[in-house]
Amino acid sequence: MPQHLDLQFRLLLIMAVTVLASLPAPHQVEMIAEDANYMLQWYCNYTHLEIPVTFTAEYTYYRERNDEGSYKRVCEGSRECRCDFTHCGLPFSASFQIRVRAEAGHQRSEWATERFSPDLDVKLMSPRVNMMADKDVLTLTISELVLTDTMKLQYSVQYWEKLKPEEKHTEIHASPHVPLSSLKSCTEYCVQISVFSPYNQQSNYSSPQCESTTGCPFAWLGILFIIPLFGAFIYYKCSRRSSVYTAPDSMLDFPPAPSLLEVQEECWTVAHVVTPAIESTHTVKDEQEQKHIEEPQVPESIHQWSHVSVLDSGFSSGLET
Repeated sequence: MPQHLDLQFRLLLIMAVTVLASLPAPHQVEMIAEDANYMLQWYCNYTHLEIPVTFTAEYTYYRERNDEGSYKRVCEGSRECRCDFTHCGLPFSASFQIRVRAEAGHQRSEWATERFSPDLDVKLMSPRVNMMADKDVLTLTISELVLTDTMKLQYSVQYWEKLKPEEKHTEIHASPHVPLSSLKSCTEYCVQISVFSPYNQQSNYSSPQCESTTGCPFAWLGILFIIPLFGAFIYYKCSRRSSVYTAPDSMLDFPPAPSLLEVQEECWTVAHVVTPAIESTHTVKDEQEQKHIEEPQVPESIHQWSHVSVLDSGFSSGLET
């Protein structure tokens, strides 16, 4: 090989190594496995690059990890720092080699690898439960996990009376339909459930859920007692609203003395009209005869009422002057 060709080859090799070294590989690679959901995540920070960075993720059986042709590509050209492996159908009892690398233009980083064993790494989630109450039985229906199709799961059921949380009972069931029998009627019970696999994996217990059994003996008696009381209360309220208020007799009696208006009316009826003096044309004889005629007298009672009314009302008839 000529010397100048050997020199060019070495320069290209150095440049290739430099390019590969300039793009760091993803780190903190981790498979987040919850039930049958597998999500590969990693930390990536390539903000110092002017060109966009994408990622490629692959997997193979762990025993074939050195065979480059055995890898199956799951994500390619993805700009997200994660890749979903859920749809790959990975066998639960197998072990796999997972790898991911960064790509920017013609640059390629080294592969970052992670070993993944579902039977060891999967985290079982707490199940949900639906309860149906009867007289002395609580029937539980536990939500089935996706892993039920790949393995035989069992359920740990804890239950207790709500007023006695220190007295917990634990039962193991292989079916998601669990009857809790021999319970007290008309009593509230609380339940929490955990699921575990044959691979010694166990979920956390679910949040407690409480339900009361039926068959309360005094329930109908209480209702029958409350209904008459409620009816009596309504009748009492309605009767009070429909009652008519009656004023006391002392307010309805007329006062013995006449009112001011009546006194004024009597006063005006006895008022004297003063007429201007007219020159008399009578003779002395006529005057003497007139003296013998008896003048009419005003009744004393009317005169008294007239005097009182004048004082009360403040009006003068002309006689007081």
